[in-house]
Amino acid sequence: MAERWVGPEEFLAPGRDAAQARVVHEALRHLAGGGAGEVLQEMAREVLSGRVGLREAVRVGAYAEALGERARAVGEVWRAMTPEERERRAEEARRDLGTG
Repeated sequence: MAERWVGPEEFLAPGRDAAQARVVHEALRHLAGGGAGEVLQEMAREVLSGRVGLREAVRVGAYAEALGERARAVGEVWRAMTPEERERRAEEARRDLGTG
């Protein structure tokens, strides 16, 4: 039987609206699929299962380190993009968040 996961509403917080909560939820679902390595997969599954809160998870050393490494890698990809590609991606993100 598949493990039950919390819904996007779990990620509503001061300063975060429903669209942003959905983005956080989808990002965690992606990580839970293993696309960013075993450590982040474990972290995402722990958070989505409700066993660990998101704020608590990012304070765990191994998870924080893996998140930092992933953020650095994403930053490198962003810097390697052309300005046009960056703007296209930013527009997609604004559309996904309902802000653009």
